[in-house]
Amino acid sequence: MDLDLIIEKGLLIDGTGMPGKKMDVGIKGNKIEVIEDRISCNTCTRIDAEGMIVAPGFIDIHSHSDFLWFACRESESKILDGVTTEVCGNCGLSAFPLRGKLLERRRQGLSKYGIVPSWRSAQGFFDVAEGINSSVNRAFLVGHGNIRACALGYDGRAATKDELSVMCKYLEEAMKAGAFGMSSGLVYPPGCYAEFDELVTTCNRVKEYGGLYATHIRNEGDDLENAIAEAIKVAEETGVNVQISHIKTMGQENWHKLEKVKALIAYAINEGVNVTCDRYPYTAAATDLDVILPAWVYDGGTEDQIQRLRDRAVRKRIAGEMSKTDESPFWSDIVISSVSTQKNRWMVGKSIAEIAAIQKKPPLEEVLDLLIEEDTRVDIFLFNMSEKNLESILSWDFVCVGSDSSTRSGEGVLADGNPHPRSYGTFSRVLGTFYREKKLFSIEEAIWKMTGIPAQKVGLDRRGFIKEGYFADITIFNPETITDKSTFANPHQYSVGVEYVIVNGNVTVQKGKHSGIKNGKILRKTS
Repeated sequence: MDLDLIIEKGLLIDGTGMPGKKMDVGIKGNKIEVIEDRISCNTCTRIDAEGMIVAPGFIDIHSHSDFLWFACRESESKILDGVTTEVCGNCGLSAFPLRGKLLERRRQGLSKYGIVPSWRSAQGFFDVAEGINSSVNRAFLVGHGNIRACALGYDGRAATKDELSVMCKYLEEAMKAGAFGMSSGLVYPPGCYAEFDELVTTCNRVKEYGGLYATHIRNEGDDLENAIAEAIKVAEETGVNVQISHIKTMGQENWHKLEKVKALIAYAINEGVNVTCDRYPYTAAATDLDVILPAWVYDGGTEDQIQRLRDRAVRKRIAGEMSKTDESPFWSDIVISSVSTQKNRWMVGKSIAEIAAIQKKPPLEEVLDLLIEEDTRVDIFLFNMSEKNLESILSWDFVCVGSDSSTRSGEGVLADGNPHPRSYGTFSRVLGTFYREKKLFSIEEAIWKMTGIPAQKVGLDRRGFIKEGYFADITIFNPETITDKSTFANPHQYSVGVEYVIVNGNVTVQKGKHSGIKNGKILRKTS
């Protein structure tokens, strides 16, 4: 038989959720050519997978590598965690379109990585991206925040009819160029200013192109039920395919809402609404520090925001609206993960409560001062989720796995700062902690949540399953040793136990080491 590579003696788990079988897999070029009990070929290169699991390459349905992969094309933190495909452009933030204040802000933020976006449109981005080799495949959503910022800036108001028309034009341009759908970030500016009708109008366009609508809902704590209901209502009114991003119950006072949340989503599914969710396997979130402020503070963009924060009257108003934050342990749960200036690097790894005590300031005053000093570029961890709830959510059959992180590296510019461990260990943690140790689900279910579900949800062509004729994206791991090593204190550590990763037929990880091959593709939606 004329083949380039045979994977033999492994337990094949194909991504469908069906029981695994001992099968050989034969690869020719970039495709899976044959799957048989035993493949005979005297001249073929072979991988001995005895004692290991042969699975489809893991698909990170919720990634933020939109720009950072340009700075690290090996994408080590992802591929050494078994990921062969990332879906980028989540939470309303994407690599395109880029215009006006949005472009200026992105240029400033990316300069420290040596990344200079030369494109403005979706087509321009794809033209650039397809000329660059990377180790993993990438699909892209267009951010609702991007199209809104390009059409009307960061104004805290409803879009006019003409502005909404411009937004739809940018959206359609992105879909025609190959975006797989649209994402929204309804807690971040400018997406937080979008009214329900705006979401319906844009999602109607997404539906016309058969795309996905992934949403970081409006609230994940006190108003969680209403935020989920809004996402479901958008799906009901438009028929769009909806993905609720990183579903969670934020804040101990909201942990009890879990069963109601499950019931809301399950009822919608039973009524025919196309809604699913994703989740990362950690109880700490990562986001921007200023997300804790009232939405009106962001109105007009960063310069206007900072100007407000300098105003004592505005500070008093913010304090009045955030009176609940005086309660413990709100400030102890917020830990600084990254700042942009050298003078404040000492704060990284410390909570707002600790920093405020050192600075001898009230916590809120310290936060506002820090945002001014850092031009609002402060990243945080939020340690306010329940491990028990996390286990329940991961076990729901309508929840798949997504990292909510960008690619990182142990060396170079992407080794800076303290990223969330999910950048390095999401998929190995699901397999090592929640499958092997906690026995939360079967190995077949775990693989299905990381391959088959996301591939079908996004609409990836011939990926996410091990089948004849499908692209040869395959992850081979040792189920006894696969473990995440990244921690909050020492995040830049690669997972172990992922022995081989094959991307489009090429062996990119061999015996746990990156081979240097960059054979990933830019994926475009074609219909």
